[in-house]
Amino acid sequence: MTDHVVILAGGTGTRLWPASVRLRPKQFMDPGTGRSLIESTLVRAEATGARGEVVVVTHVDQVTGMSRFARSSGASGRPPVVLAEPQAKNTAPAVALAISYLARTPGREHDTVLVLAADHVITPTDAFVRDVERADELARMGHLVTFGIRPNRAETGYGYIHLGEPVGPGRNVDAFKEKPNRETAEAYLADGGYLWNSGMFVFQLSTMWEELVKFEPGLASLIAGLPWSDPVSAASRATAGAAHPEGPAAAADQASIRTAGDHAAIAAAYLQLPRISIDYAVMERSDRTAVVEAGFDWNDVGSWDEMAKLQEAGLLTDEIAPGEAVARTVSVESSGNYVFSDLPVALCGVEDLCVVVKNGRVLVCRRGRSQLVKDAVDQLEREGRADLV
Repeated sequence: MTDHVVILAGGTGTRLWPASVRLRPKQFMDPGTGRSLIESTLVRAEATGARGEVVVVTHVDQVTGMSRFARSSGASGRPPVVLAEPQAKNTAPAVALAISYLARTPGREHDTVLVLAADHVITPTDAFVRDVERADELARMGHLVTFGIRPNRAETGYGYIHLGEPVGPGRNVDAFKEKPNRETAEAYLADGGYLWNSGMFVFQLSTMWEELVKFEPGLASLIAGLPWSDPVSAASRATAGAAHPEGPAAAADQASIRTAGDHAAIAAAYLQLPRISIDYAVMERSDRTAVVEAGFDWNDVGSWDEMAKLQEAGLLTDEIAPGEAVARTVSVESSGNYVFSDLPVALCGVEDLCVVVKNGRVLVCRRGRSQLVKDAVDQLEREGRADLV
């Protein structure tokens, strides 16, 4: 089993506006499972039985929110360690930051790390754990391992993995493919030799670091120079032993995580770091990559269309909470609609709409067009309405 788990939780989830907003982004949202996405990810991390640390990398503005969802401790029985990024620089700097922190302890160079996104829906957990064990075996053979999802449609919103020859409990990666157009996606689906790239990884610390140094030496050099000390309770760091200014409940929230890192040093390094994904920085350039085909169901909850599909597949209990959302939605001569709302909604004579009412904001879009939500958020920002996003 993997030694450590790293959870990437710095995204803003603009495609799920208005349920996902800057101070309460997508990972803090309950999609209808009874848990927020980050809570489900922490539970999933614990289920793997990882022997070492659970590390969450998030934006500095999200640390307080993270503490309120992190009461479920890591596999070690200790609260997760939260590393705060001063700027969102995509996944390569986040992964490098976590590696640098984990490598602060001598003798860990051959430890394996499972990297998860904080905003995926994955079921069932036992199938996921079995696949992590297969990926861990490949990682200990010196591979950088990703999880591939068998396509069930010609999807243009995901990157693809072209399968290579069998190796151990998986396959070599022949090539990573960018998000395709419709014709190419249909060809990939018909071919059968392509998987969706899930954006989750397993690797040995030394293997990933060697590849970072090889392909992104500037990034690696900046991160390698960061000072680290043992993590401390966020409550201790914030109050230095004094009573928490927001009361006992807030102190308990902060005690549910530990934080680490010299914030000033991290901020100085991040000013110089490139904005680049771990796929572009390493995975697509390395000849040490392998893939495990997932035996679990996976959804990256990347849009309201995906949320609607999850509900229709029975993977979500309700839009809000058991019994609540169903009672609040009235449908008259309407069909094919999806509603996610904390207010009553009546649908009259309409079809194939997504209706979202959250955080004092309303979204109405046609199903199949929810990728336009990001454009709407961008337009609000251009118009100086950052308060709405």
